[in-house]
Amino acid sequence: MSSFGCPFCGPRPLEEFSFHKTLPNVPGGAFEEVYLRSDDPTDSHEHWQHRYGCRAWLYVRRNPSTGRILEVRQLTGSAP
Repeated sequence: MSSFGCPFCGPRPLEEFSFHKTLPNVPGGAFEEVYLRSDDPTDSHEHWQHRYGCRAWLYVRRNPSTGRILEVRQLTGSAP
């Protein structure tokens, strides 16, 4: 993954983006998120920021095994 598609700026170099966090893959409260979390090597839901561009916060779904980006959209006030 050498480039990243910003919904506002289009394809940009990966160096312009900052990874913030991986979202839990389990529904529920704090206990489930910490103790019952199941990480999937083919589907990761993450928050990124276009730090050296438009500064938008993005929801990114990608395959961490291959680095392939499956979905990118603007992060809204609610979790995906």
